[in-house]
Amino acid sequence: MRRAPLIALLVAAGFAGCRGTSVATQNLDAVLSSSDSFRYRGATTNRWKDLMVTGLNSVRSVMSAENRPQTEQSIPNPTEFAYENLVDLGASTQGPTAWRHNEQVRVLARYAVYAPSQLCRELAVRQLASHAERLGLSGPFVPPSEAASPAELIEAVDGLRDTLRSVSRRRMDETARADFAAALFLAGELDVDVQGGARLLGALSPFLRGRLIRGEQRAQVAELSRRVQERMTAEALWSGARDVSPLVRAAALRVGMTTYGDPYRIEALLTLDPSNDIAPWIIEEYSGYQLPPALPGDAPVYVAIAEAFEEAGVPLAARRETRKGLELRATLATALLRVAVADNAFGIRAQHAAMNALSALSSGELVSLRSEEWLVWGEEAMSHLGEQMQADGND
Repeated sequence: MRRAPLIALLVAAGFAGCRGTSVATQNLDAVLSSSDSFRYRGATTNRWKDLMVTGLNSVRSVMSAENRPQTEQSIPNPTEFAYENLVDLGASTQGPTAWRHNEQVRVLARYAVYAPSQLCRELAVRQLASHAERLGLSGPFVPPSEAASPAELIEAVDGLRDTLRSVSRRRMDETARADFAAALFLAGELDVDVQGGARLLGALSPFLRGRLIRGEQRAQVAELSRRVQERMTAEALWSGARDVSPLVRAAALRVGMTTYGDPYRIEALLTLDPSNDIAPWIIEEYSGYQLPPALPGDAPVYVAIAEAFEEAGVPLAARRETRKGLELRATLATALLRVAVADNAFGIRAQHAAMNALSALSSGELVSLRSEEWLVWGEEAMSHLGEQMQADGND
């Protein structure tokens, strides 16, 4: 009689088809080494193994996960293996929400920054978009001047793990409550980077997955996880905008423009035309994210930024009929015109994307993929804006 639930569970796992959160994260942890290189052998798993190990006795298995022997398997193509697991991790709905988000950000941020494969970094950055929105990121990321040292991390992680285990095994008396609060405070005060944050979220993971802790203590652990996720996601986007690969930079800029809004979008566009004579007040106001200048060969970056302006239109600050608003509008149009009329300089896709963005910014005054037509339009538009600025001295 007891076999029926087990059979039903196995059948359900079979129909699930793809890897869930626990399988994907274990595989991704196995293939990316601590030295940020891909392994060709690792302790990988699949949904059947994971079901037998954790699905049937989750509480005990979570507590003893570190002590279980790990059997290594061959990984013939680490990039393909990691990519497939990243896809499944991003699509997974397995497990409690707080635990799933904890694990997704823990792994995605690390891959976005450190994966040796450009393909995997690009995918990880794109998959962080929903987390950036969920976490409500705002304002520029400021890299820590000195991230928590390995010794500080070990002390905080070990203390937090020991306290959480203690709390899960006995009632919360005053001593246990004080130890719990102290461990959370110490962990929360750490100025962690992506690597340190991943270790911290790894320590929290078992206690967010099962029912080892409940109520107020669980909520506090979830809140600590959320704060660490914010730091890691922000750093991953900051790092992605500076990646060596134009494809990764383009992906990070797309996420950044969606996440941070107009100030980031304007600054991103200004990076396309660093040689332009930009008013000092514009540089001062739109340089908070410290985005690096785009290079002529960075076609994916040019396309990403232009498409963002095509989709979102004129930023609010550039719609105002004041001198500053007009000056900003002219500056943005000039940056896009530079790409639109420069045949063969930035690539045809970037050129057409800039033309489409200009069509959106001009409310459809001109819809064309001919550079000579945009050159004529630009001369007339700049002349008109100049006349408006002369007539309006207000800010």
